[in-house]
Amino acid sequence: MKLYRTEGVVLRTYVVREADKVLVCFSRDRGLLRLWAHGVAKPGSQKRGAVQPFCRARFMVAAGREIDSVRQADGLDYHGHLHTDLISLTRATYTCELVEGFAAEGQPNIELYALLLEILARLGGTGDHPLLLPAFEIRLLDVSGFGPVLETCQGCGATADQPGLSFSPLQGGILCASCRDGESGALSVSLGSIRTLETLRSWPLDRLSNLKPDSDTIRDITRILRSTIGVHLEKQPKSLSFLAEITTSYPKA
Repeated sequence: MKLYRTEGVVLRTYVVREADKVLVCFSRDRGLLRLWAHGVAKPGSQKRGAVQPFCRARFMVAAGREIDSVRQADGLDYHGHLHTDLISLTRATYTCELVEGFAAEGQPNIELYALLLEILARLGGTGDHPLLLPAFEIRLLDVSGFGPVLETCQGCGATADQPGLSFSPLQGGILCASCRDGESGALSVSLGSIRTLETLRSWPLDRLSNLKPDSDTIRDITRILRSTIGVHLEKQPKSLSFLAEITTSYPKA
């Protein structure tokens, strides 16, 4: 029986049989993994703490024909602060759902893994900056190869420094006023919102507190990022609608 070790974050779990769970993990060196964890639902299981959602753990895994199984799990960072209130829990669930949607089995993405760890460490409480999740979203798109083009028009190549700009989720970038004609689903966007998006993809997350976005800017970038994510996932994340209901800092489009 082949054994291997890997480090990863538990994105979600689901129960199989009475005391077993399947872990959906994002591994640092193996990409998306589904692991069978025997007996972890039992109260006395030594692995129980390390297989909770959002936990970063070191796993010893036995390779199987249909699914690999966890032989040992040692928690490295439990991110317990994310379980203390509903908003933090839902935000973390949303970020993990996005990672699962964009990650691929057997294909590691070190940049995405580092981004996931950073966002899980920074999420927490009702005082999160309203641009923290959008900053995560645009960076997730970037490191997954789907980053929106914000500098030039996708139709004619004109620079995005003129009035009447729109964003096309289908084309993945900006359209000038002339090229927007006939483009279904294009979203009007201000120059200020475009500049804010450019800032979100480059500034360190600990500098977001220096940004003071107005409600129109938050609405613009939320619609752009949410629509772009929906195009690539071919659906909206299940946790997003609930997130929009319980928080005012991440409004509905």
